Amino acid sequence: MRTPSLGALTWLAAVLLLAILLTTLHFVMAEPWRLASFSKLLAFEAAEPFQHRVLLPAIAATLRGFLPIGEELVFALLEVVAWAALIGVAYKGLEWLEIGSSTLVRRILALTFTVPMALHLIVPNLQFKPAYVFQDDLFELGSWHAEALFYYPYDLPAAAFTLALVLLMLRLAREPSASWLLAYLALFAIATVNRETTLFLIPAFAVVCFRVLSPELLTRALLAQVVLFGVIQGALQWTFSDHLNPSAVVPGTAYEYHLIRNLWELANPLYLLTFLARFAGGAYIPLLVLRARLDPQLGRALVCFSLPLLAFALTMGRIQELRIVIEMVPLLWLGALQVVAARPTEALATHAARRTAAESNTT
Repeated sequence: MRTPSLGALTWLAAVLLLAILLTTLHFVMAEPWRLASFSKLLAFEAAEPFQHRVLLPAIAATLRGFLPIGEELVFALLEVVAWAALIGVAYKGLEWLEIGSSTLVRRILALTFTVPMALHLIVPNLQFKPAYVFQDDLFELGSWHAEALFYYPYDLPAAAFTLALVLLMLRLAREPSASWLLAYLALFAIATVNRETTLFLIPAFAVVCFRVLSPELLTRALLAQVVLFGVIQGALQWTFSDHLNPSAVVPGTAYEYHLIRNLWELANPLYLLTFLARFAGGAYIPLLVLRARLDPQLGRALVCFSLPLLAFALTMGRIQELRIVIEMVPLLWLGALQVVAARPTEALATHAARRTAAESNTT
């Protein structure tokens, strides 16, 4: 068995310390919603749709069954694990897509993933109502203040699951095999217990694996995902169907409706600017500018997953809580690093071609 190198141990220590710091900041700066508090989640009495996202509450309740730890501490420990796992999956994504010139560079780049994640999960929502005032013949700042975000234990794992599933999807598209497909389906099932946004991965899977898998295998894989999603989510939502959400307005569901309010929030120019600056840490900017260099399969997964999720989140969620689109962040971050990393390679190839052509003309 190989002994970990000093560099690997140093990186693991850095990951652990960063995970503890981010968990601490998250717990201090965000609070659970009163109808989805830690105690209610652990007792499986929280409002819907929050309670049926049951993976983390079930793990926490199991751990408390044989460990003498309180409800806040058990969720804090699970979040430390989730942050560390997220960074580890990010590193694996960089390695699989060959982003970064060395292991050290990839380890450093993987740590940067925490910045856009923290902007979505931890940094309070900013409000500007009004943005400015005019008094005594002078323009002055209006009422600017910060509002704490809500804390839900399934948000961070949802981002980690999404990134891992997209990476497995890309791996399957490049190296079709039964083992990769089974790994994908197993993780898909676990992620579906955590949050129902895995539904938006199904069309992404169909587009990425089209003409890669045989029509028969692709059909079976898609059918397996639909069945897994339907059985798992159907059972969970039926189990907790009597857990009412007082804010729910969509008939026949426990979901809310916030589209008009979200559009009204974004109509404030200052709020829109800060929202755009905060969204995924601006990772979408290099993607838009250098989109021609985006890996085609990653691009298909990004578009087919993110656009439906964004539309759903804008309609059903509160835009003030950027956590509602947290699953988009890993894909935007990974895509941004991929297009930036591809640029020097392309430039060097172009320069080499021009130099060769010039030398040929000279001779």
